[in-house]
Amino acid sequence: MESIKSLIKEVEEKWLSKLYSFCQSLFIENKIPSHDHTHHLRVWSYAKEILFAINQTIKINYELVEGTLIACMFHDTGLTITLDEYHGIESKKICEQYFQENKLNKPSNFEEVLIAIELHDDKDYKQKISDPASILPVLCNADDLDAFGRVGVIRYTEIYLLRGINTNDLPRKVIQNLDKRFTNFGKTYEFLPGLYNNHKERYLITRRFFEELLKESI
Repeated sequence: MESIKSLIKEVEEKWLSKLYSFCQSLFIENKIPSHDHTHHLRVWSYAKEILFAINQTIKINYELVEGTLIACMFHDTGLTITLDEYHGIESKKICEQYFQENKLNKPSNFEEVLIAIELHDDKDYKQKISDPASILPVLCNADDLDAFGRVGVIRYTEIYLLRGINTNDLPRKVIQNLDKRFTNFGKTYEFLPGLYNNHKERYLITRRFFEELLKESI
């Protein structure tokens, strides 16, 4: 049985460089620093952290690692088409097109990959997740973890302003969205206390910033 480190190394050698380059090419003409190729790479880093933590109690397999990496590298590419909150469907189309045009063999769980890409932007979390060791929850939570901390402050501010949200409304809307993300993270991964407690602190950094901003904007 391969170790989680070996699985990740194998998957990265197969996919990471070419998918990252493709993602980067999409954002050259579409300047969205908060959600560009560097965001996709950070999301993959958080996904790896989640996978390592899960592997302590649930054995991770190659298919999950491969599918998660692909989903991470495509999930926000749809923002190059639309800045709408619900951009996952466009990201899914870009992923499908990439595999078709490059005549690539699709992983066995490709449909699960596409579903995760399409649904990752549902921050009301209407999909009930029974298996925390599957692509959608890993992708969603890795994406959410990049909204925490000081980087999260910058990311929220940029994308909300690009979507036309009024400056005075921004802190309240961010806090609402941020709390939904953290609540979902807790429901999914509170059984992994090391992971949970580390990112709880990062969530609080972002929340405190916008709490202070809210006081000043009233």
